[in-house]
Amino acid sequence: MIKFKDLTFGDIVYKVNERNNMMSQKRLVMTDADGAEWYRYDIDRFEYSIEEIEYVGKVTHHEEGEVRYDEDRYTEFHFKHPGGEIYDYDNEHYLKDWFTTREAAETEIARLKESRA
Repeated sequence: MIKFKDLTFGDIVYKVNERNNMMSQKRLVMTDADGAEWYRYDIDRFEYSIEEIEYVGKVTHHEEGEVRYDEDRYTEFHFKHPGGEIYDYDNEHYLKDWFTTREAAETEIARLKESRA
């Protein structure tokens, strides 16, 4: 998991993507030499990939004087995805699948595969 305060502009963050293939799997039915019927699926139920995202910006809010109680007081962190889109995030608590090293992301994928075996 990442900590926004530890990042500097230009840092690469590795995001683990999980894709559930349950609805797109095709069941392959086979019969062995003894006449027993069995099956397997053409693709794995889950696929994993690692996306490299670059930390590119930050928006901070500086209040001066007396302001309303319901004003937004959070800092937004901006990340550029491989397609060039820039998205903002304001809460690192929900980014449990984001890592600062590729090795940590690969370890998370191995853990996910083991837990689903």
